[in-house]
Amino acid sequence: MLRRTIAALAITLIAGQAIAQNGEEKSQLINVFGKNVTEKKAQPNEKQTEVKKEGKVAPVTTVAPTPKPVAAQPSVSATDSTAIPRKTDQSASPVLLFPDNENAILVANLRYSEAIRRLNDEIATLKRKKLSTSDAEFLLHYAKNGQAYLKGTDHVLIIDSLVVDKKSLLNHYNQNPELGSFYFLVDKDFTVCYQTERGNKVYTAVPDSDGVLRLTVYNNDKEGLSYPATLTGMDTEGDQNYPFMMPDGLTLYFSARSDEGLGNYDLYVTRLDDGNHFFKAENLGFPYNSYANDYLLVIDESYNIGMFASDRYQPADKVCLYYFVPNKSRQPYDYETDDHELICQASSLRSIATTQGNDQALKAGQRQLSKMRQSARQGQERHDFEFVVNDNTVLYNLDDFKNANARKLAEQWLQKKKNLASLEQQLDDLRNEYHASNAQKRNELKAKIEGLESRIPQLRTEVHEAEKEVRKNIDH
Repeated sequence: MLRRTIAALAITLIAGQAIAQNGEEKSQLINVFGKNVTEKKAQPNEKQTEVKKEGKVAPVTTVAPTPKPVAAQPSVSATDSTAIPRKTDQSASPVLLFPDNENAILVANLRYSEAIRRLNDEIATLKRKKLSTSDAEFLLHYAKNGQAYLKGTDHVLIIDSLVVDKKSLLNHYNQNPELGSFYFLVDKDFTVCYQTERGNKVYTAVPDSDGVLRLTVYNNDKEGLSYPATLTGMDTEGDQNYPFMMPDGLTLYFSARSDEGLGNYDLYVTRLDDGNHFFKAENLGFPYNSYANDYLLVIDESYNIGMFASDRYQPADKVCLYYFVPNKSRQPYDYETDDHELICQASSLRSIATTQGNDQALKAGQRQLSKMRQSARQGQERHDFEFVVNDNTVLYNLDDFKNANARKLAEQWLQKKKNLASLEQQLDDLRNEYHASNAQKRNELKAKIEGLESRIPQLRTEVHEAEKEVRKNIDH
């Protein structure tokens, strides 16, 4: 806790210096659709107060009450206060772009084809009358985005959901220390920091010279926190926030506001390329994203459970946590043959039951979620691995290695083991795909299978040799 507090203080000071060097923080930000607005917005569903910090006004969150079970989630109507966001959003919650506009309601309810047809007719009429078409074209843009994403909706199993107070949200993420930890900056600033399990890296969002939030990383070593390095390559033009780095140190989930999204914060995934440069980020689409704010996606591989937060259908001070079973690869519905109403229901998550067609998978997922929650409640120590030193000594975590060199070698051994498991899983998947494929597809898969069959025995030998090196360097 002390180390985390010191890190937060250091980040605040360094971020303040970075902003000062870039000149005064500009008042214009990218709004929920990537447009410029004239007032800095609050983050998802946060009621904010103001405190003075380093000569600027900083939003602050406060402590939150106890969570309660999720309630039924209705369709969006003209009176719903959490539907399509305005172009200029100065509140914490998304609101109807045009509360009396039937097309906005159609978009909010994922009726994209009808909305697009009506909007095209409306634009043609406005042009004939020589009236402004900007509002209609604005809405048409996001209707087309939504239609494209709807066709790729991921067939993911949502096993549970829970509505909690927005201000207590991070309490539900800081339950498994192996995943690292989330916290707000000093004074509980709305910006979320993510610190890796080892504490060697801290990811957060820092405003650039235009006031747009950009993801940055601080290296945290014996000399303290480094100056922030901006993450590059993701190619999302609006605010970036809510980072989570998978334990592999390569896969990064985050949220961003972007013209290519569905409105407000959308969830994205990217992978590290080199240094602090990442590949172009991929929008996760439905059902992870919506017209509202969707953020803080985390996957706990030890239980095969994922979770993300969304304020869709929620009042301003609430947020819903969705728990799901991650797919190994994206499994989209068949838009040509599957029932379109089912796809819309699964995309919107108005009822998570529409995603729960497989009873066996649902029960298995619920058991894993129950174990994860029980472990968090009881604070049980969990083992990362088993490294047998001798008949009397077994090491379960990297912290068990007291010798620095042995620990470093153990990290390398553990990474090789993970790589081996990944390749073995890939080989199994390719073999299954091979047996289910036609002759042409089998020819395409053959080289991949043979390559893995050649590489895996080599890697097994490397794992065995790495284990021996660790054992040689253990000091008791």
